[in-house]
Amino acid sequence: GFGDVHVYAANAGEGYSAADVSRPMNFVLEAAESRLAAVTRAEAELAAGGSEPGAAYGSRLAEGASLLEAARRRQADAAACAAAATAALAQLLHAGELLALERGRRAIAAGGRREGLRFGCNAFGYTRHGQRYAELFRELLNFATLPFYRAGVEPEAGRRDFSRAEAILAWAERDGLAVKGHPLIWLNLSGMPDWLRGLSPEQARAGHRDYILDAVGRFRGRIDTWDVINEAHDWANDPRLGPEQLVELTRLAADAAAEANGRAVRIVNSCCTWSEYVARGECHAGDLGRPGRTVLGYLRDCIGAGVDFDVVGLQMYDPSRDLFEIDRHLDMFCRLGKPVHITELGISSSCRPVERRGGLAINPHYWHGRAWSEAEQADWIEGFYAICCAKPAIEAITWWDFCDPAFVPHGGLVDEHLRPKEGYHRLRRLIEGRR
Repeated sequence: GFGDVHVYAANAGEGYSAADVSRPMNFVLEAAESRLAAVTRAEAELAAGGSEPGAAYGSRLAEGASLLEAARRRQADAAACAAAATAALAQLLHAGELLALERGRRAIAAGGRREGLRFGCNAFGYTRHGQRYAELFRELLNFATLPFYRAGVEPEAGRRDFSRAEAILAWAERDGLAVKGHPLIWLNLSGMPDWLRGLSPEQARAGHRDYILDAVGRFRGRIDTWDVINEAHDWANDPRLGPEQLVELTRLAADAAAEANGRAVRIVNSCCTWSEYVARGECHAGDLGRPGRTVLGYLRDCIGAGVDFDVVGLQMYDPSRDLFEIDRHLDMFCRLGKPVHITELGISSSCRPVERRGGLAINPHYWHGRAWSEAEQADWIEGFYAICCAKPAIEAITWWDFCDPAFVPHGGLVDEHLRPKEGYHRLRRLIEGRR
């Protein structure tokens, strides 16, 4: 009745004691109870600000509450209870989304236009597609991400080729686009040249620093915003560095960028922000071999250690969460006290499988129980961007990729023939209202 999303049980927000979890638990009933509590708290916050939620929300909430009461009466029959609770949960998921969207739209209306808000995308496809790509990009967006993956820039030690970034930058400068370099350090083997993998930790640190000083210094005044380190919260950690080492490598990246360009805006970029990988004991390559650290924990550790960076960067690919939970999740990072950039973002416009190296790729998480389509992608884009635009801490939102084939299957804003999708047009209308 809603779609394929993660849900949770949290004892209505109070958490569980050891005694609580030692007894049999009907998870679906607990999840519905927790969702109702979260939504009603959010409704109270909205009311405290002088706003009342709309009729559609009220109808969903009332139906969910009624079904939940029916589930409570059936607890003696676990299966019947779970069935009623599932129906309640679907209604409460819809209610929460309606509330989040209403809160976002009202915050936007109250706050007025935000002139400095950046709407962007990686611009990697420009060198392949040329002028038509550039025209479509410029008509929609004002912020371009340029490639600085070291495996592509420096496949041989000491021989660096920045020509791809240079070509994209020349176009961005002509069209008046703001730009960002991505990424200066990425500990995923696919982003590291073979020669770098064989260095000692001390040699690798010196090599990272030298690359940052060169890249940031070379483009000083032309590129002043950088993802200085990418996914260093245990997810992309192929050298298997310890938690303290990752914090210190983040410090090195931030400090070297500042040394090369005192005006550099330094972003610490993270993925998998709900951090399920910690519960699974994994990194991207499999077993981590030690207790992991969440994205929030990593960022707090960096801040607590005095790492001097400027912006929290968050990736939001196929989040498999409803918009209410996404809204609450973003607030958690906004409370860290630094500006936030959504640095990478994508959702599908089709459920057709895409051939990739290693097999077929498809987005398995349906939203609202319907297969992904251009209309479904556009609805999701409109909701997500509305939520982000309402948060003053969020200063940039970057889609990934601009055209198909994309990192997320069918995730481009335009298709492989450079035909704008419905999401492109819907986003354009939303952006025009924000600038």
